[in-house]
Amino acid sequence: MLRVELEHAAPGMSLALPVRHPRYIRRTLLKVGYKLTANAIARLRELGIRQLWVQYPSLSHLSNVIRPDLIATQGNLVSKIATTFEDVQKQSVARMSFSHYTASIKSLIEGLVGNPQAALFMGDLAEPGNDDLMRHSSAVTFLSILMGLKLEGYLVKQRRHIDPGRAKEVINLGIGAMLHDIGITALPMEVRDRYRKTADESDPQWREHPTLGYNLTRGKIEPSAATVVLNHHQRWDGSGYGGSGVGPLDGLRIHVFSRIVGVAEQFDRLRNPPGLPSQPTVWALAAFLNPTMFVKFDPEVVRVLLTVVPPFPPGTMLRLSDGRWAVAIDHCVEQPCRPTVQIIPDPRNLLPNDETAGAIVPLAQEPPSLYVAQADGHDVSEMNFERPAIMQLQEV
Repeated sequence: MLRVELEHAAPGMSLALPVRHPRYIRRTLLKVGYKLTANAIARLRELGIRQLWVQYPSLSHLSNVIRPDLIATQGNLVSKIATTFEDVQKQSVARMSFSHYTASIKSLIEGLVGNPQAALFMGDLAEPGNDDLMRHSSAVTFLSILMGLKLEGYLVKQRRHIDPGRAKEVINLGIGAMLHDIGITALPMEVRDRYRKTADESDPQWREHPTLGYNLTRGKIEPSAATVVLNHHQRWDGSGYGGSGVGPLDGLRIHVFSRIVGVAEQFDRLRNPPGLPSQPTVWALAAFLNPTMFVKFDPEVVRVLLTVVPPFPPGTMLRLSDGRWAVAIDHCVEQPCRPTVQIIPDPRNLLPNDETAGAIVPLAQEPPSLYVAQADGHDVSEMNFERPAIMQLQEV
């Protein structure tokens, strides 16, 4: 499997993952196994599709990490989120039952627990577009559950008032993450459009969406999930918000589920800023380590974010400082920005059925002069960071 820029896609290549419509995320355009044609590539270009996953025999081992079944489970979540948000916009929330989310969240949890290597892959289901709210909600759910599973001991310590067996359960964390932005559907369209264009978090009308969402879900989901909807924009340093009548919270006064979703939400907004092209994962992670941003989030949750999301996730196409092209195939914990890579030909010369296996290069064992210079078409030479001290902290 190989993720290629559309400009490097060639007729005859077979899709390894489905292609979904960038604006209607539940609509599959092309299925797994479809052989690309010149006309299909042209149509995808018209729709604004930028990347594809294609079958590439010499990288078939990536299928152990990039699991289509897990991505399909995440896709089912998108459909449920989209249906719910549509019902809210039609003012039919009174007829809705949120209980069906439990089965979906359990399925995703089972997939992550059963495929720990697959958890290293943070894949977007679709390009940001008119359905970016659905894509964002799904990505935040995936990452929140992934972090929650890694924070099991921390959850027990943070929720001392309940039985340890219940304290470490992450189902309600997942439900809260799925619905965290449901209040946006109750905002006037001009407010939503304004945020999409400006990403201005200080807009008083935009800041009402947590309270609006809480009012929609209160009494219909468990309190620990509902507090996520209300408080996912509260910040560790007290600089966050929750809407009219909701004062700022700080530190441990914020429920641990809200702290987790707050980190996941911010990470995805950095990766996919409203109205702008997607940014490299390494850039988003480096941004969290900036002191001005770091103080806004629970350091233990940030530590786990850096644990579960590699700067260069498996499958990322890279260009090394010596000009060679490569694909990230494994993560190095001690030197997170120096992954193990497999050399590939120049993307402009890729052959659909090339079985030639390129050399495997553990960058952590190479001289510092050899490093990742580009990732997914972005210059990341100045974004690579050393393993931060926070990664060596133990759970508190």
